[in-house]
Amino acid sequence: MNTSLTKFCKDHDLSKSTVHRRCQELRIDTSDGLAADDADRLLHEFDIAPSDPEPAAIQTTVEVGNHQMVLATPKLPATFSLESLRTGESITFEDPLAVATQFIEVADQISDAMETDLDNRKAKLNQTRQAKDAIASKAMALKLQQQRYQEKAYRIDSEQSDQTDSLKEALELLQALGK
Repeated sequence: MNTSLTKFCKDHDLSKSTVHRRCQELRIDTSDGLAADDADRLLHEFDIAPSDPEPAAIQTTVEVGNHQMVLATPKLPATFSLESLRTGESITFEDPLAVATQFIEVADQISDAMETDLDNRKAKLNQTRQAKDAIASKAMALKLQQQRYQEKAYRIDSEQSDQTDSLKEALELLQALGK
């Protein structure tokens, strides 16, 4: 007859999840309990000497006169594991507060870097605005100066042409007088 995994673990004071994991590694099927050979194999794996099977019947003592049945004191395990009461596994960080602290430090550094970048960009924008204003002012002055230059150059060129025409006429007159 097979022994349930729970009874086997309780009888030998072993953690059910540890024994179940070892059964999987050894490819021992536990769905219908443990066969005697498998139980012996597990005892050997966990270095537990096989114990004598417990008697099937409870030993009682009957005292004459009071018809009282006295039961033997049951053996209770000295160690208990809550692991056998849990049905699932839990994934945890070794130190979640350290993880949170690291995250916050990195997030603060990123936040500071973003603020610094924005400040640098604002400063560059202000410099560009100042440069544009300075250039725009100078460009306007240059445009006015260019217009004045064109007007003056036109007048000078016109007068130069007039003077050259007058000189040319005088030279032609002189040439006409000559032979």
